[in-house]
Amino acid sequence: MPGFGSRRRARQALESRAGAPYLFPALLTLAVLALGWWLKDAVPALSAAAEAPEQQVRRALGELTSARLEDVYGHAAGGLAELTRLRFGDVTVALEGERARVVAMAEGTGRVAWRGQVISLAYVGREAFTMRRCRFAGWCAEGEALGELRPLLRLLFRRLDAFNGGDAAAYGRLVAEDYRGAGGKPAVLARLARDLARGPRATLQVTGWQLRVERGEATVGEDERLTVGGAAPATLRARLLLVRQADRWVIADGL
Repeated sequence: MPGFGSRRRARQALESRAGAPYLFPALLTLAVLALGWWLKDAVPALSAAAEAPEQQVRRALGELTSARLEDVYGHAAGGLAELTRLRFGDVTVALEGERARVVAMAEGTGRVAWRGQVISLAYVGREAFTMRRCRFAGWCAEGEALGELRPLLRLLFRRLDAFNGGDAAAYGRLVAEDYRGAGGKPAVLARLARDLARGPRATLQVTGWQLRVERGEATVGEDERLTVGGAAPATLRARLLLVRQADRWVIADGL
């Protein structure tokens, strides 16, 4: 007959064996959960990797739903443009090794903030930019995906400064040589010089810009508040036509 110590050791061995069936399902459950988390992240990546590169670029563009442009005023003077509802359509992709040249119609809404002002912004324009392979998104824009928007905003800021500063010479540098309004550029500059010199001083505040760019021309809807002297602000609506000349945008009509 076994002694007390032998019976105790036997009981402990049986208890350890009885616990093993409970430990194994627990470990199996943890392994399944870990596999599920891995698959959650890995399956989209594996699925994207199986796509053709052109489809990968289109997928990456579909996930690019916002954009941020800093220093839109230029010369390190600040200005922030943000588009928070951005999408790309009519996309063409030309692959060049590890890079892709993309032409697409961008459409988005957002705001421009500068010197305490907030201006609503809506933009539709055809953009051309380069994308390259990157680790997380698959393809990332190389530089700005909205490179056409920045110089347009810069011109509109310059025009606003010229008006509020009463600077006819600065205005003149923004006007196209073949201005399409009555009398051409000489006539519009003479009228602007008279208006800017006339008292009392007028101040222009912009509350919204709506830009559409097509084939080297941009139409701009501008929501304005014009204050003359101490009078109450008048709400106005302007429509400007901008054209690209010598690698820069200038005002061709609407002044």
